[in-house]
Amino acid sequence: MSAPFEGLLGNSNELKIIQFLLPLGGLEFNISEIARGTGVTRQTLEPAIRKLNKWHVIKIASKHGNANYYVMDGNSGFIEVFEDLNNRLIEQMLGEETLEEIAICSLEQHIKIQPIETPTHSVKNGWITAAGVAGEDWSNINHNERGSYARA
Repeated sequence: MSAPFEGLLGNSNELKIIQFLLPLGGLEFNISEIARGTGVTRQTLEPAIRKLNKWHVIKIASKHGNANYYVMDGNSGFIEVFEDLNNRLIEQMLGEETLEEIAICSLEQHIKIQPIETPTHSVKNGWITAAGVAGEDWSNINHNERGSYARA
């Protein structure tokens, strides 16, 4: 299966960089690391890196010696658009039936039904009481019985 952006938009170096950096969040990469990750030479990537930096798709996050470290520019608004496009392309590539299988599997593994439990205490007028006595008239409870209640 081809990469989502490549399937629709071709395989430009700019798209390869975006596709490499997008799922890696705020992790920083120098141009050599991006080259290894995309399968494109450093020399070929340099113009694409400059263009994406100029358009604020990526930014220089830090410098170490002579090496610039790049990340997706979270302030540009592009990340959300690219992630949405990426997700829609993946959905299209997988198809309705596969997405339904994934959703069912996810629900089966992550949703656990919690039993409804009857509370063993209740609160009335700021006092925690044992179950069953919260509805009682407090004025009828003698001083010795009040000692068994705690202040909420």
